[in-house]
Amino acid sequence: MQTSKECVLNAIEGKGPDRIPICLDFDSDALNQAITKDILKEYDADIYIVSSYDPEFVPVAEGYSQWGYKMETFGETMGEVKNPPLESWDNFENWKNHLPDFTAPSRYTEAKRLRQLYPDKFLVGGLGMMMEEIINLRGYANCMVDYYEEEENINRLIDCLYEVGKQMVDGYAEAGMDAVMAWEDWGLQRGPMMSYGMWEEYYYDRMKSFVDYIHKKGMKYFLHSCGHITYLLDVFVEFGVDVIQMDQQMNMGLELLGKWNGKICFLCPVDIQHSVQMTKEEMGSYIRDMVQALSTEKGGFMYKAYPQPAAIHMTEAQLRQEIDFMKNC
Repeated sequence: MQTSKECVLNAIEGKGPDRIPICLDFDSDALNQAITKDILKEYDADIYIVSSYDPEFVPVAEGYSQWGYKMETFGETMGEVKNPPLESWDNFENWKNHLPDFTAPSRYTEAKRLRQLYPDKFLVGGLGMMMEEIINLRGYANCMVDYYEEEENINRLIDCLYEVGKQMVDGYAEAGMDAVMAWEDWGLQRGPMMSYGMWEEYYYDRMKSFVDYIHKKGMKYFLHSCGHITYLLDVFVEFGVDVIQMDQQMNMGLELLGKWNGKICFLCPVDIQHSVQMTKEEMGSYIRDMVQALSTEKGGFMYKAYPQPAAIHMTEAQLRQEIDFMKNC
């Protein structure tokens, strides 16, 4: 039987995993832990994700993130930023000066501990939301206008985020991680968040350089993106993005996504907009269709449970059912 690390690498590289690799990574708040705590005790996982957090960093105020904002939650969801710290560009230098030290050794202590504890697991260092942080820092409306009217400032912020990203890549590489992962939602429900031309202008060269940087450090690159993102998948393949993590598939369709079968490795749960409404038979059928559409005989598909089951009102029983289907697929 392949070790977890061997199985994951074989799935990513199309070399024949002996099973579908499993990632069980859940948010640590009380609502999600109530659903997942027993699952984490009873189910083994192949992929572990290490959060990007420095325990020695002191935020600007209680409840604020390392990026200097506070999320206002709505029930079970992660919520949104009410008062973006960069609502005015005049605050840019002050904001930047209060960022944590992303080269601090304490930030990577947990990654090193897990590497020693799990030598045969596939470990992924979390980079955070990367480009999605622009929306949290500026506000969505401001951010969309910035690409047209604040080019100098938005470029300063993008460069800052990529520089921080490279610092974290360095830290995770030194800690012995197998991959790093960024969370970026580049799509809306039915189409792109921005035109391809605009995305290309601001992100093409930067992301290509970033992926190259990760690979030179000997790690794989996992990229999360929800929404309708088929307009970017060819570019991600061109860059060498190793794994695309999608929590939605049905808004694009398995048949369309199958165009990238064998070109990039997919990491997915059952579509989170539909999974809780599915009967057991419907879920089993969808999982079989998804695996068939998105993988080849040599791999190309892995499973990642949705980290916030409470947000989609998924019960522990439904989550167990989904995991069991994947493990037996």
